[in-house]
Amino acid sequence: MNVIAFRTERPSAKSDECSLCNAPHPKSGEPASPVKQRTDLLPWAVVVTAAVVITAMGAGVERWFGVGAVSGLLAGIACAWVSFQATRRNRGAAHARELTLAAEESDIRVKSVITQFEWAVNDVVKVKREAERAQGAADALMERSRERERYVKKLERQIFELREQVAHHPQPAVVPAPENDFDGPDGSRVPFRWALHIDGTKATLELETGVTLHRPSRVRVVDRDGQVTAVSGVAVLLADGGYGFTVEEPPIDLVTDLDARREPNYLIEALVQYEWKPTRLEDSGRRTRIVTDKQGKFYRVADAADAAQVFASQPPRANLN
Repeated sequence: MNVIAFRTERPSAKSDECSLCNAPHPKSGEPASPVKQRTDLLPWAVVVTAAVVITAMGAGVERWFGVGAVSGLLAGIACAWVSFQATRRNRGAAHARELTLAAEESDIRVKSVITQFEWAVNDVVKVKREAERAQGAADALMERSRERERYVKKLERQIFELREQVAHHPQPAVVPAPENDFDGPDGSRVPFRWALHIDGTKATLELETGVTLHRPSRVRVVDRDGQVTAVSGVAVLLADGGYGFTVEEPPIDLVTDLDARREPNYLIEALVQYEWKPTRLEDSGRRTRIVTDKQGKFYRVADAADAAQVFASQPPRANLN
C-alpha cells in the first residue's frame, strides 16, 4: 500500500509570521493583520512634542509644568510599552498553542483516515480470498460430480452388458434360502426368551428378544376374551443388541403355566410398527428372587422356588378389565 506523505510546516512562534494574518484582505487588498500599522502612536507623539516645547521655551512655573508633563508622559509610555510587550507575548503564545493543537488534530485525523483505508483494503483482500476459496470449492465439487456421472454411466453400461450375458445363458435352479434359526419357520411371530423374578408374593415377568428383524416397543398380556390384563413398560436396549421388557404383576395363572411348561390361557403380544403381533416364548431357565443380608442390603439370587409353591396360598386375582 502506497502512503502519500503530507507536508507539515513548523508553527510560527510570532503572530507576525502567520500566513493567515499576513494574507491580504479580500475587499481592500491590504494585509488583514493590524500589527504593522502604527497610526495609534500619533497622538502620543504630538503630546510629547508639545510637552518638550513647553519645557524648553517656558520659564518659571511653565518650565516645571512642562518637566512634570514630560516625566508623566515618559512614565506612561514606559508602562504602556511593558504592558504591550506582555500582551504581545501572551498573544504569540496563545497563537502558537492554537496552531500546535490544530496541527495535532490534523495529524490525528490523517492517521484515522489512513487506518480506515487500511481496514477497507484488508476487508477487500479478505473478501477476495474467500471468493477465490469458494470458487475453488465449487470447481472441486463440479469435478467430483462429473466423475460420479462418468462412474454411474460406466456402472449402467456394465449392468447392461451383464444383463445381456445373463439373457444368453440358462438360469440355474433356485435354491431355497435357509430359515432363520432364531425366528423359525413362522416369521410373523416375535421370538422372546422369558424369565421369572419373584419378590415375596409379587412376581415379575421379564422378556428379552434375540437377534431378529422385529423391533418391538411394547408387550401386553391378553386373556382368551380379548381383555388386556397387563402391559409392559418401554423397551430397554440390552448389551447384546436385543430389547428387554418387564411386566409387573402378571396374572398368577400365566406365571404358573409358564413355570410348569404348560400351554398358558393368555396371549402375549408385541407392538411392532403400530401393530400387535403374536409372540413365540422360549424359557431361558432363569428364576431369581430378592434376599437381604445382615446389613440390610438387598441382593438378587438365582435360586427362586417353584412358582406353584409361592402362589399356592394366594387366591387368584380378579382382572380389573
